[in-house]
Amino acid sequence: MADKRLSHAYMLVGPEGRSRDEAARRLAAALLCPSEEPPCGQCRDCRKALEGIHPDVTVIRREQGDNQLRREIRVGQIRQMTADAAIAPNEAARKVYIIDQAERMNPQAQNALLKALEDPPGHACFILCTAAADGLLETVRSRCVLAGEPALRQSRLPGMTELARAYLEAAASGDMAEVTLCCMSRAKLTAEQTEAFAGEVKDAVSGILCGREANPGLTPERLLRLAALMDETEDYLRHNVQPRQIFGVLAAETLR
Repeated sequence: MADKRLSHAYMLVGPEGRSRDEAARRLAAALLCPSEEPPCGQCRDCRKALEGIHPDVTVIRREQGDNQLRREIRVGQIRQMTADAAIAPNEAARKVYIIDQAERMNPQAQNALLKALEDPPGHACFILCTAAADGLLETVRSRCVLAGEPALRQSRLPGMTELARAYLEAAASGDMAEVTLCCMSRAKLTAEQTEAFAGEVKDAVSGILCGREANPGLTPERLLRLAALMDETEDYLRHNVQPRQIFGVLAAETLR
């Protein structure tokens, strides 16, 4: 993949169903595809990932027990997953693990996953699919790039949705001058507004990945990179970095 700075862990937040399942497969394809602009949809890795038959994509679900699904994803399943993650991929350059209904992991399972997220094998990526992100430990959530619907922010600020969409359109243009102008025009936002802006960008990314919003022309890989930049933005704010400096960083990093 062209951008090697992708995260090793993503949280795909949205209601259970076909849309979320397809979004997880598209994300897995993007992580495995060797194309310069993944997912190409044509290579062997893409086709197998999208069809749900790639040997390097594993889905972790609640197990069957006593003729019904168990209530939880248990620690043994996560330990088995992390042991498998230490083994080299079969066909692709990476292994991808999709944890469906991640909020169903019991506390022991989440703590076992946390160890993998803190020190992951270089070739392993994890996608946590959940309809209730607040059912996950904060330490788990904080180590994932949000690639789904907003689950934790409780309020929206006026105008931030429009600013976020304009930012994504500027990023899609590929024009450095347009991106710079877009970012620097936001340099006078307050810290609260900047945090809301970052959240709105991630919300828009999730909508595009899940097919709920129109894509201005960004590849899945680029969308995930922008979501990661917004996570960095929120981290800067926690360290009291001023919005003007943050938007200067965004101007320089958006098209990289």
